Amino acid sequence: MDQLTVSLIKNVIYGLIAYLTISWPREFLRCLFYNIFVKRYNKSERLFPLLKRSPLGYIDPIGIITFLFFDFGWTRSPVIDYIKMRRKKLFLFSLFGIVSSFILGVIYGIIAKYSNSTILFNLFYTSSKWSFTLTFVSLIPIPPLDSSRMLLAFLPNKSYEWYIKFNIYGILFLIGLLVLWVLPMIMHPLVIVITKVTNFIVFGNW
Repeated sequence: MDQLTVSLIKNVIYGLIAYLTISWPREFLRCLFYNIFVKRYNKSERLFPLLKRSPLGYIDPIGIITFLFFDFGWTRSPVIDYIKMRRKKLFLFSLFGIVSSFILGVIYGIIAKYSNSTILFNLFYTSSKWSFTLTFVSLIPIPPLDSSRMLLAFLPNKSYEWYIKFNIYGILFLIGLLVLWVLPMIMHPLVIVITKVTNFIVFGNW
């Protein structure tokens, strides 16, 4: 097996693990912030009722492929009862997801900076960069990304019902932008900036 193939396999393995570190921990932090600042904990129910127990539950097949090949992507959206969740709570729940990704980006960058292991460095450097990338991808107002739900909190009831009905088609729209190469062209300059931000945190230079 040549060196290029070995390097490719290593990058894929790092990528798969990094994807898990930016997805489930993000949702854990989101639910933690939601539980602290919005929802009063009820002892009769699970501590984080909105959190899936398995990290695999937040893997989006297309999202992980785009991360591996384009350095940007998305995770699977958490399950939300749009009928029961009030708009203010929906706004904050979505905002906490974006904030959580940013916080993880900083934390993983610091871990990479002080890591003495090449394996851990590569893993947490990738996790840091992808967490920052997910932060900005989540700001795209296309369902089911977080910023679309933040906007939804301010829309009239008719639009709210429309969102619930057509939410599933948002991911198809993202895939269409990906296939038409629109999304990679838009994200490429942003990925360069995010890489510089990650390098600043890890190496101390721009």
